Amino acid sequence: MSNEEPITEKAEIFVKSISFNDGTTLDFAKSDIVVFTGANNAGKSQVLREINQKFKGDNNVFKITKQIVLDIAGQIQPIIKERTKLTPDGKYLYEIGNKSVTRSLLEWIILWERKFLSELYVFFINFLNTEKRISSSNSPKSFDTITTNPQHPIQYLYVDDEKEKELSEYFHQAFGINLIVDRGAGNNIPLFVGDKPEIQQGEDRVSKSYRERLTRLPKLQEQGDGIRSFTGILLDTFISNHTVTLIDEPEAFLHPPQSRLLGKMLAKNTPNNRQLFISTHSEDFLKGLLDADNENVKIIRINREGNTNHMNMLKNEDIKQLWKDPILRYSNILSGLFHSKVVICESDTDCRFYQSVMNAIHDGENEISPDILFTHCGGKQRLKTVIVALKSLNVKIVTIADIDILNDKNTFKEITDSLGINWTELESKWNVIDNYVKDQRLQLDTNEVKKEIGQILNSVSINPFPQENINKIKKILKNSTAWSKIKEVGKKFFTGEPYTTFNEIDTICKKNGLFIVPVGELECFYKPNTNHGPKWVNEVLERVDLKNNPELRDAREFIKNIISF
Repeated sequence: MSNEEPITEKAEIFVKSISFNDGTTLDFAKSDIVVFTGANNAGKSQVLREINQKFKGDNNVFKITKQIVLDIAGQIQPIIKERTKLTPDGKYLYEIGNKSVTRSLLEWIILWERKFLSELYVFFINFLNTEKRISSSNSPKSFDTITTNPQHPIQYLYVDDEKEKELSEYFHQAFGINLIVDRGAGNNIPLFVGDKPEIQQGEDRVSKSYRERLTRLPKLQEQGDGIRSFTGILLDTFISNHTVTLIDEPEAFLHPPQSRLLGKMLAKNTPNNRQLFISTHSEDFLKGLLDADNENVKIIRINREGNTNHMNMLKNEDIKQLWKDPILRYSNILSGLFHSKVVICESDTDCRFYQSVMNAIHDGENEISPDILFTHCGGKQRLKTVIVALKSLNVKIVTIADIDILNDKNTFKEITDSLGINWTELESKWNVIDNYVKDQRLQLDTNEVKKEIGQILNSVSINPFPQENINKIKKILKNSTAWSKIKEVGKKFFTGEPYTTFNEIDTICKKNGLFIVPVGELECFYKPNTNHGPKWVNEVLERVDLKNNPELRDAREFIKNIISF
């Protein structure tokens, strides 16, 4: 038998599973990065607080979680010996911030064996709320590196050049400057920010001349909250030894590019066997996480209904599929995770108008506008793609489409299929509309179309071909079908049975979140303005009273129905 002391596994605690008040139970692995999203007051931050309470042994009644199961393993001795200070009387002192505890090794072991987590949680979980992240950048006390183990993350940088270099590189990516440890400051260990001074011949890092140049730089703790918060997260995530880190709204104080970079860094560089539980309200931070393509990232959307918080774990394959689509990747679609409802429109112009009408309805009523995101997809052919993507994110959606969505059977069917509408319920009704439209006399016959286009072509003798004339030709071709007229007058185009059938289609679609513009298209909500597209919406928003103008009554009713869906 070997006389060597047996290898002892270090104690560790992870979150194994959480059961929530909606009956959902979710399991977690040791290297998971779990992100909670949802609208305001959905319960994102509260989940983190309840995880923290569980580690602290707090038996208060939880609001969102019903049961948190912890995976507790290993032995506490290595943790105590590595992360506390041995006192002259043979006891072990743990000291960080205002917390100071001295116990014998046996006392520490007994606490661990009896699972008194209220006395041990500081070794395993770190709750990075806003205040904690900022305070992490404050200079800790200096210490004897021979007799004392580091306890604060900056103390770890002090004794480990590679960790200092690694963290400085992350910091440089975000802010374009270095992060430098001052090793000769005496009682404290400050961090400085700026261009790292070069060590000249005959100098080292504690030389007076070198430190004179270093200390001319600004201290980290004297910087703005954004820099301090960013650094605090990196210090407490990459440098500390906690098995579980909770981060509440990491995007606070950060500009969007920094939020995205922080998300990417956490997903790419968090050590294995470290769990992160994060609550966020930032699309940019979420995009950064997804940029890293880390299989361990789990996104959970919380929908709150009354006192019940519904948990929806998003599938990694759904997220990957969404992220492959460049139009979706560079859109604001992920913002839908942080709103109660998303309204999908065909164009940005539609979004601007409908959102402005919604805000006008609530203006002056001492009400806050509903928590609704308006987003667009760049044309009705892409509506299906965005619907499918948002449904995979478990987001409540409404889709707005111009009336000519009925023009193409395949496009209409794809959209209704994606919304879960039974096509057999619609097909015969769609055929009625299609046959009726085909029976209508075209506004222009072929010879008339040729004649008008020919006149335009013959009138142009310059290069390049004027855009104005291109638009005229497009309008002629557009007007050569009955659908151009339908877009001008809306459902009034239909009479008799087709009119009744259209209303039946409209009712089925509305029940499933597809709202067909009843007046035809956006511009027909306000016909005194004869412009189209961005010019139309700019003039309406600048000159028309959206809340009271009688011409916009239909638009207001249309939006009220969408709000109440």
